[in-house]
Amino acid sequence: MTTVLRPTLRFDDADEDVRARLRRFIDDHDPGRPSADFPERVAQLRQWQAALCAAGFIGMSWPESDGGQGRGLSAEAVLCEELGRTTMPELINRIALYTVAPMIQQWGTPEQRSRLLPGMLDASEIWCQGFSEPSAGSDLAGIRTRARRDGDDWVINGQKVWTSRALWSKWCALLVRTDGEPGSHKGLTLVALDMGTPGVTVRPLYQMLHEAHFSEVFFDDVRVPHANVIGEPGQGWRVAMSTMGFERGLFVLERQIGLRRRLAVLAEQVGERPDAHVKLGELAAMLEVLRAHTYRTLAEQDLGILEPGSTSVDKLLLTECYQAVCGEAFDLNSQPDRLFMDEIAHDLIEARSVSIYSGSTEIQRNVIGSQILGLPRRAK
Repeated sequence: MTTVLRPTLRFDDADEDVRARLRRFIDDHDPGRPSADFPERVAQLRQWQAALCAAGFIGMSWPESDGGQGRGLSAEAVLCEELGRTTMPELINRIALYTVAPMIQQWGTPEQRSRLLPGMLDASEIWCQGFSEPSAGSDLAGIRTRARRDGDDWVINGQKVWTSRALWSKWCALLVRTDGEPGSHKGLTLVALDMGTPGVTVRPLYQMLHEAHFSEVFFDDVRVPHANVIGEPGQGWRVAMSTMGFERGLFVLERQIGLRRRLAVLAEQVGERPDAHVKLGELAAMLEVLRAHTYRTLAEQDLGILEPGSTSVDKLLLTECYQAVCGEAFDLNSQPDRLFMDEIAHDLIEARSVSIYSGSTEIQRNVIGSQILGLPRRAK
């Protein structure tokens, strides 16, 4: 039997210097737990990211030519690790930083990079991702939103849905169909859309928690300059798929560290209850597996050897861990007089969405089966 040794993320002295400086900064500037009011929380998170950016902690792995520091992903991992231990762990513009920026750095022109990247760093320009549609959720081949060429512009008509942070976004990485019919990955094009363009309508979609994390977005004769096409017309599928490889590494690490913090709090809450110890140990083991796999994914991203489809394993493991930790927290703390909408119940409900966003669990299993295990696709 052949044993394949895969890399794991390594931290050097420069990374530990970042960690020490970041801990001092957090000790002095941690703004405290964010507001329960969602719009206020978004505003607080924007201010928090701007403060981190001013201190030099955002975009550390970006090339210096793009406003970064030219470090490896290990520096970004340090940021995620330390933020995961604060009361304000989330970067409000993480869609831009973790997903859209690497895509533009790979496919964009020098002019696009200089125009679109700077506002991502300090959260002055929030980004959303316009992929999912009512008839094309996890299957992007079904995209129907159309763009037709008209001189130097593309004219867009259609609808997107489940668009995270659309209410606060300046830009949207929008996947549209410029050729062919729904059902094909060919003929898709990715454009950077200014959300303030006439013809764009954003309607919030409120969750059970009555928080407008995402929205539906309508496009009625929206004109986008050809200069905003990322890559070439018709390359949209390849461009969009490159974002999938970027989006899950640091995002999953950030979430994994947050779950470890929740588990530590849960252990304090249950105290010496023997009925809880076995379950807490199982949860700790699950998180350790997720941690190891995430560091391996980041190492392979850093080395440029990430295997197609492998980040679906990260997403699947995150889903299982997230729902297990939040579910156990609710069960072990359940009380007859507990108010339904306290923090623990909030986390339990929010955890259900993890198996849907960024590709449903069913889609992740299909990707793992076809791209990693080499299983044949079922004939239609």
